[in-house]
Amino acid sequence: MSREPVRVEDIARITFVSNPSISPDGDIVAYVAGRADLEGNSYRYTLWLAGEEGFKPLTGGPLDRCPSWSPDGRLLAFVRAEPQGRGAGIYIVGREGGEPWRLYWSRWGVSRIQWSPTGEMVAFTARRPLDESGWKPYMERTKLEINRIPVRADGEGWVFDRFVNLYAVSYPGGSETPIVVGDKNVVDFDWHPSGAMIAYAVSEEPLEPYKHKVYVHDLESGSRRMVAKDLTVASLRWSPQGNRLALKAHRRERGFTTHFKVYILDPEDGSMECQTCDLDRNASNAVNSDVRGPSCLKGLEWTREGIYFQVSDAGRIHLYRVVEGGEPEPVIAPERAVVDEFSATRDGTVIAATLMTPTSPLEVHLYRNRELVKITSHNEWLSRERVLAEPVHHEVESPHGGKIDFWILPPARRPECKKCVPWILYIHGGPKTSYGYSFIHEFHALSASGFAVVYSNPRGSDGYSEDFADQRGRYAEVDFDELMRIADEIGYLDPSIDPDRAGVTGGSYGGYMTNMIVSKTRRFKAALTQRSCSNWFSFYGESDIGWYFAPDILSTKTPWEAPGDYIERSPLFKANEIETPLLILHALEDYRCPASEAIQLFTALKVLGKEVKLVMFPGENHDLSRSGRPRQRIERLKTIISWFKDKLG
Repeated sequence: MSREPVRVEDIARITFVSNPSISPDGDIVAYVAGRADLEGNSYRYTLWLAGEEGFKPLTGGPLDRCPSWSPDGRLLAFVRAEPQGRGAGIYIVGREGGEPWRLYWSRWGVSRIQWSPTGEMVAFTARRPLDESGWKPYMERTKLEINRIPVRADGEGWVFDRFVNLYAVSYPGGSETPIVVGDKNVVDFDWHPSGAMIAYAVSEEPLEPYKHKVYVHDLESGSRRMVAKDLTVASLRWSPQGNRLALKAHRRERGFTTHFKVYILDPEDGSMECQTCDLDRNASNAVNSDVRGPSCLKGLEWTREGIYFQVSDAGRIHLYRVVEGGEPEPVIAPERAVVDEFSATRDGTVIAATLMTPTSPLEVHLYRNRELVKITSHNEWLSRERVLAEPVHHEVESPHGGKIDFWILPPARRPECKKCVPWILYIHGGPKTSYGYSFIHEFHALSASGFAVVYSNPRGSDGYSEDFADQRGRYAEVDFDELMRIADEIGYLDPSIDPDRAGVTGGSYGGYMTNMIVSKTRRFKAALTQRSCSNWFSFYGESDIGWYFAPDILSTKTPWEAPGDYIERSPLFKANEIETPLLILHALEDYRCPASEAIQLFTALKVLGKEVKLVMFPGENHDLSRSGRPRQRIERLKTIISWFKDKLG
C-alpha cells in the first residue's frame, strides 16, 4: 500500500488519547479515547482499559471522561455528559465492563471527580448559579443584571452569576453534600488519606482571580481552616501520611511569567518549602498540540516514592520526581517526545503516562521497573498510510545573547530543487507556551500541501529559565528580533527553501505578533493572524482576563493611567504601516481575544485601502484550532492552506 501525505480530514481519524488513570494494583490503565464525528459535527469520547496484554473499550459514550478508580480497584467512577450541554452525571462501571449505572446527575454538569480513599464518597466540582431555583438561560431573561467580573469566560459563556463549587456525593446512595458554595471558584481539591478531610484551593477575590487560598475542610464537623493564601495554585496533593500538602504553585514574583514550582506545605503552621526552585524550569506542561482530548488530571502526584510532576524543557515535557528535602530527578525523560499526562500508584512503583512525538500522536505507556512500554496503538495507522516529514532542530544565536531553538518541518514530499519551497513562520500563543516535540496535525497538513513550516521558541516561551520567559513590557521587541534572525537563517539551513516566498501566522499571542511583525517589516509575502489582540484598550475591558493580564504583560498600569503604553503596543494604531496582504481569522464566541479585536483591525485596514480579508467562525471560541467542532476545524485549515497557496504560489 503506497503512502500519501497527511490530509486535512485526517483530524477525524486521529484518536485523542487522554487522562490515563492507573488502577490501585498497577495492572491496568483506564483512559479516554476520542474521535471526531464529521456527520454529527461533534466528538465521541469513551473509556478504554489497557494493560500489557492489550487494550479494549469499556464504555460506549458518547461523552465519557474523568475516570476515577474506587480504592479497591473493582469499580470506576466517571463523568458522562449529555449532548448540547444538557447536564452531566457521575456513573459507575465495573472493571470487567457491563452497563454503567448512574450515581448522580445535575443539570449544571460535573467538571471533575475523585473517589474518596474510603470508597464512601465521590467529590466533584461543578459550575452552578448562585440562585439555582430562579436561574434561567440568558436568552430567556428580560434583562441581565451584572455586578461581577468576568462577565464571560472563554468556552463557558456568561458566568457572572455561576461559580465553580465543590461537592461530595455518597456512594452508593447518591446524596449530595455541599463543601464549597457561593461566589467563589475552586481550582483543585484532594481527599485526605483518611477520607475525613478534603483540601482545596479556591479563588475568592473576583478582581484578583489569580490569588488563591488553600483550605482544609473537615467532613464530619463541616468546619474549615485556611492553611495558605496569596498563591497562584495549579494543583495540590496530600502526602501518603496525610501530614503535608504538595502544591504546584507560585507567588507571581515575575507576574504571570513566573514558573510553577513544587512546594511542600505544613498545614499545621503554614510553613512552605520549595522543592524545585533550583531547577529553574516550569513544573508544568505548556507544549502546544492539536490532538489532545479532555482530562481531569492536574500533573501532580505524591506517592511513597516521592512527588511526581512534569517539567517543561526546551520543547520536551519530562516526568520528574522529588523526595522531600532532596533534589529533583528525571524519571521519564525522552529526548524527542512529550510526556503529556501521567498517574501513579500510591506506592509510586507503577506509572501510566501518555506520550507523543512530532510524528506520532498520543498513546498510553506503562512505566514499571525502570522500563517504559507502549500499551496502546490507536494511531499507528498514520505511519502505515501517511508520509510524515520529520522536523529538523536548529539553534540560532540571539541578537540579545544566548541561543534560540527552532525547527523546520519540510514538505512531506520534498522536491529535488533549490529555492523552490515556500515557507511559513508559525508563532505559538501564550506567550508562555512552547513548540517542540509534540504532534501537531496542522503542521503536517501544511507540510503535505508543499510548505516548509518553521516554528520556534523565542524569548517569552516556556521550557527555559524564568529570566528567559519574563519579557513583560518587551513583547514585539526582543522576540521580534529573534524571529527575524531565524528568518534570516532559513535560506542557509535548507537550500530547497525560497527565503523570499515567506508567510507568517500564529494564534493568540502568535496572532498579536503577526500583527506587529507586518507593521514593522514587509519581508513576508502574506500574513494570517488568528484569534489575535489588536487593541489593548478593548482587550483590557472585553477579554475574560483582560483587566489583570494586559497590565502584567505590558508591564504598565491601567489604560486611563498609562494610555501611551497601550497605544504603543497595539497593532490597531499601526494599521497605516501594514502593507502585507492579511487574512484575519477569528472565532465569533472567542472571549479570550474577543471578536471585536478582529473587526477593529479589519475595519481600519479596509478604510486605509489595504489588502485584507476577514473570516469568522460562529459558535466557536478561542480553542477553535484545538477543540472546535470537527467541520469548522477542517474548514479553518482549508482556509489557511488556500490563503498561503494563493499568496505564496
